[in-house]
Amino acid sequence: MKHTMATTYKTVTSLYAQTYKSIGANGKGKSSNNTLLMGSFVKLANETQGNWEKVTAFGKEGWIAKSDIGDSPALKCFYVDVGQGDSALIEVGNDANGMKIIIDGGPNDNLSHYLSKWQYKYYFDNNKKVKIDYIFISHFDKDHYNGLISIINDEHYEIGTIFHSGIAKFNDRKSNYPADYNTELGKKVQHQGEDYLTTGFDSIADLNALKANGGMLDMLETFLTAVNNAHTQGRLQNFIRLDHNSTVAGKVINGKNLSFEILGPVTDVINGKTAYKYFDDEAHTINGHSIVLKITYGNRSFLFGGDLNIPSEDHLLAHYGGANPFEVDVAKSCHHGASEFTTAFMAKVNPYATVISSGDNESYSHPRADAIGCAGKYTKSNRPLVFSTELARSHSEGSDKIKYGMINMRCNGDDIIMAQMKEVTTGSNVWDLYEEAFF
Repeated sequence: MKHTMATTYKTVTSLYAQTYKSIGANGKGKSSNNTLLMGSFVKLANETQGNWEKVTAFGKEGWIAKSDIGDSPALKCFYVDVGQGDSALIEVGNDANGMKIIIDGGPNDNLSHYLSKWQYKYYFDNNKKVKIDYIFISHFDKDHYNGLISIINDEHYEIGTIFHSGIAKFNDRKSNYPADYNTELGKKVQHQGEDYLTTGFDSIADLNALKANGGMLDMLETFLTAVNNAHTQGRLQNFIRLDHNSTVAGKVINGKNLSFEILGPVTDVINGKTAYKYFDDEAHTINGHSIVLKITYGNRSFLFGGDLNIPSEDHLLAHYGGANPFEVDVAKSCHHGASEFTTAFMAKVNPYATVISSGDNESYSHPRADAIGCAGKYTKSNRPLVFSTELARSHSEGSDKIKYGMINMRCNGDDIIMAQMKEVTTGSNVWDLYEEAFF
């Protein structure tokens, strides 16, 4: 009887690794033929040579240092190109010991396609469930949550908790629009000379009650239907509003602490109810009360601030006073590189690298020149990095096929690399890669 050896896969556990066509007499690799970022899977060829293992990755066979592969990678962040919107996927560790986190879902199906056709294709092809531990929805604008609806509806996914900012949207042209709503976010009241929004929701039951009360935006109703179905099916465990008083459970992964801080929205309490300071108009208010999420892994930190704007950044800075919880190593630029920012807030964030997520909507002109310039100015780096999903996007030569502008970040808790794909690949390296020296 012929025995076949089982296929074994490992993953790249160093920040990045090279594969080589051969191993020289001196024990060093010769002729690099691939550059693999942390988390890339390699298939073992069951052939070793000293400290080297023969593998296949992305259709290329080569030799990789044994020390570069293992079972549990550290933190990987994929800033997904969803056009004019925001979305990021974070993975830390593996299925057994780690976490998968989505931060916003963009306006379209780009994130869903990326997950099902690429990142989690193995799960889909083998009818395995994908466990998403946390989904953070910074706020309920289409370009941040519409792309999550199909994911929540997809029975391949099991979701631990959906976190949200608690502000709903309504349509005042609907016949059942509540008479006491004086904004399209609900009821605005005055308290001690300031305007506050007092309509909000914490739980699924609260959001269902708002729907029953009338006037809810159609897209939010569609989202709620997906949430209700996933919860009824047992695929969604929790649905929780976050503000500056909230805590989110972290985890020790690969010996490093993964933690979450909720820096905003900063809310108030009026007559026993959560209230949101009203900023100028509906758009400024829902954007300004985005979830402000700071993630720390080991000694490194990352900020996601949704669509913060000038009045909300002033509000956050006033609340925290002389303290500065906002400083991080890598920041996702707020509001797609719009001019709606304060230099005081950017100076507090003070990152080495900034990622701007925007699309080809020319009416916005994102990323704006001042946003790019200030991202380079307000930084702790002598050679600051500013990445843009829109600028990283290109077309395949000789066709109209889009090459999406994913920005990649990898962190082992101490060191960071960031990379984007080259528009035209030459030789073995497809990556425009920035190493630890930049951080």
